[in-house]
Amino acid sequence: MKSLEIANERLTLSFNCELGETSLSESFEKNLKEACGILEYFLIAEDQEVGGLYDTDTPFALTVELCDDERMQELNREYRDKDKTTDVLSFPLFEDLRGGEEYLIGEAELGDIFISAPVMEKQALEFEISPEQEFFHLMVHGFLHLCGYDHEINEDEEWLMEKLEKKLVDQIYKKIY
Repeated sequence: MKSLEIANERLTLSFNCELGETSLSESFEKNLKEACGILEYFLIAEDQEVGGLYDTDTPFALTVELCDDERMQELNREYRDKDKTTDVLSFPLFEDLRGGEEYLIGEAELGDIFISAPVMEKQALEFEISPEQEFFHLMVHGFLHLCGYDHEINEDEEWLMEKLEKKLVDQIYKKIY
């Protein structure tokens, strides 16, 4: 496919896809820009979980890569000791952005999100949604991990992350679809 860079006022999202064919729509670039705006709002708006923690004009950046199962399995094996593919992996560059204690200067690189295209397409069929809708769901899940949320810590954290994930995904779907 291609590489895209979505540069909003305070959030730059770099998208990379080395796969030949994908099931993303022709309006994917436009839709990605809309989704990026919603993630940006979450990061900077005072009434949001993360935005209310920092009094700064720091711009943010993140990378999202759509990859094949072989690449995802390699990453999962190397960084999580799990020799299998998975739907999404996140590699945050901040310890805990949502804690409000990070020192933000210059452009704050949030980290990288990897999404497996085959798993994304399989889950889209299971959930009876489009592969692009599942892409945005997985991207939001990975984004929340970059912000410091982790559903594997305990039930309260799982509930909070699911609540925020649903909120952001619903906002994206409402804006795009």
